[in-house]
Amino acid sequence: MPFFRRFYKHFLKFLFFPLALSLLIHLFTKSSIAAGFALGTIASIFLLLNWYYNLEKAYDNEAGKIRTGTVARLLIVIVTCLFWVRFPDIFSIFGIAGGLMLSYIMMIFRAVKELTK
Repeated sequence: MPFFRRFYKHFLKFLFFPLALSLLIHLFTKSSIAAGFALGTIASIFLLLNWYYNLEKAYDNEAGKIRTGTVARLLIVIVTCLFWVRFPDIFSIFGIAGGLMLSYIMMIFRAVKELTK
């Protein structure tokens, strides 16, 4: 199964619902929290993509060197927060933080699922 299909199966299909819901709420109410949540969810998708890519590489790597992609994930979060700094009236930092937390919640669920197999 291709990488993107595995990524969709494990993570992306669960993140589309909160993304679509927050975009609809922002569309009808112009809520800055909903806009921030949508931005955080989009960033969360990129965080999970980076994390899952490094996880797949770690499974295939037999040399013992494992990369976690921490610097790339940190840059994604910084760029996302720079959107809030540049447009504070459009994006709420609380919505952004909530959207970014989705990726870490998904990582924890993935770890618990692997441990309970």
